[in-house]
Amino acid sequence: MTTRVLAVADSDSYLKWGAATLDGLRDAGLSGRLVLVASPVLPSQAQVGAALAATGPPPAVLRVGGLVRRLRQDPPDVLLVACTGPTARVVLALAGRVRPRPVTVVGLPGWALPASVEAVGLRRGADLFVAHSRAERAAFEPVVRRLSPGTRVVLSRLPFLAGAGTHEPDGARRRVGRVVFAPQALVPASRPERERLLDGLVAVAAAGYEVVVKLRGRAAERQTHDERWPFDELAAARPGGAPGLRFETGPLAAWLGPTSALVTVSSTAALEALAGGVPVALLDDFGVRDELINTAFRGSGLLVGLADLPAVLAAGGPVADPGWLDAHGLHREPSELPDALRTAAGAATGAGAPALRGPADLRALARLIAPAGVARPVRRR
Repeated sequence: MTTRVLAVADSDSYLKWGAATLDGLRDAGLSGRLVLVASPVLPSQAQVGAALAATGPPPAVLRVGGLVRRLRQDPPDVLLVACTGPTARVVLALAGRVRPRPVTVVGLPGWALPASVEAVGLRRGADLFVAHSRAERAAFEPVVRRLSPGTRVVLSRLPFLAGAGTHEPDGARRRVGRVVFAPQALVPASRPERERLLDGLVAVAAAGYEVVVKLRGRAAERQTHDERWPFDELAAARPGGAPGLRFETGPLAAWLGPTSALVTVSSTAALEALAGGVPVALLDDFGVRDELINTAFRGSGLLVGLADLPAVLAAGGPVADPGWLDAHGLHREPSELPDALRTAAGAATGAGAPALRGPADLRALARLIAPAGVARPVRRR
C-alpha cells in the first residue's frame, strides 16, 4: 500500500521547503498533497508562485478548523509539518489527537546552523526531524535527544538543491558579469549595517557588474521573518538612491545564469547557488558569529569583505573547499527520509506532541484562529 503524505505549510520559505520535500517523496514512490494553513505569515500569490515555480498548482488554504476536519476525516499516514515554530507546535498537538495518529515529520527550510534550542522545542514530539547536512545532524542530535527524546534525526539534502554540488575546477572558472545579492530579513540587523551593505553593492555596480538584489517579497508581503529594514525601501529613501542596483522578485534560479555570482551574508541561497556551480561570496564585514548565522562558513573558502569583492569577482569568484561542501549539505548520499517514513508509517501509536497549554500555546493557537494580520506577531524560528 502506498504511504500517503499530507504536507502543511504556512509561510513563503516553509512552503518552498514543504513542496520540494513532498516532490522528492513522490519521486521515491510515496503519494502526497500540500495545503497551506491560514496564518499572519500566509504568503501572497506572487510568493506562492515563486515557491512553487517547479512543483505544480497552488495549494488550498485551510483555516485551522478546516485542517482539523481534514485530519480527522481522511487521516494521512504521514504529516509533513512545514511550518514556522508556533504553527508547527499547534499542528503537532492537533495531530496527536487524531486516530490513527500520522507519523509526524518536521524540519527547518534552509541553513540551520548553529542548532536552535527554540526551533527543536517548538517541534517537540515529532517522530522525525530532518537535517540537511552531516554538520546539521551532528549539531541537532544532542539537542533533540535532550528536548524530544522520541524523535529521530534523519539526513536528507535540501530538496531544492540541484546537481552534485561541486565547483568547477579553477581552469574552467566562469567570467562573472551579474552579481545577485540574496538579502535576509534578520541579518545584518541594524539600519547602519544595511546601509553600509548597500554602499558596497553600489561600488560593485560601479566596477562594471550588473547587480540584482533578489528580494523575498515586496513591502506589503509577509515573510517567515519580519524584515525591519528592507533593502528596496532603504534604497528608495536615500537621496541618491542606489545607482546600478536592480530590485527583483521571483525564483532565485531565474537570476543565476552562466555568468552569475551570488553574494549574501549567510542565506540558504548560498547552498542553492553552490549546488548549481555558481560562485558564492559570503560577506564577513559584520563579523562571523552565531547571531549572523555564519559561523559554520568558517573553513568554506567563501568569506569575503565588501572592499575585496570586485577583485575577487574579477578572478572568477571564491572557490569552495570540497570537504566543507560535503559536510554542509552538498553530500552525495541519498535521502534517508523515504525509507524512514516507510518504516514508521502505521507505527505512530503514541500521543505525539504535548497538548497545548500555557500562554504561549494559546497565543500560537489564537494567531491561527484570528484573521491574518490581527494576531500579535510572535517569534517564528
